[in-house]
Amino acid sequence: MTSQVHFRMSEKEKKDFEIVLSRLGLTPGEAFRIFAKKSIEAGGIPFEVSQPNTRLKKAIRSQDYVEFNDPEEGLDWLNE
Repeated sequence: MTSQVHFRMSEKEKKDFEIVLSRLGLTPGEAFRIFAKKSIEAGGIPFEVSQPNTRLKKAIRSQDYVEFNDPEEGLDWLNE
């Protein structure tokens, strides 16, 4: 026996989502089933979902924040 799941999203997000999925040869239903199976396997959402907290936002805005183009550049900076 199967069960239906319904959810709402904006029309633009739906169209954009369907475009991405069509490139992968998937329907929204197939993609959702994959997401559900991976969530069950992971015991949670199978990817990181986060927003910078207040402390990180403040650090990013500070003059001490350093951004690098690649990991090697960051390692070179740390080793100087």
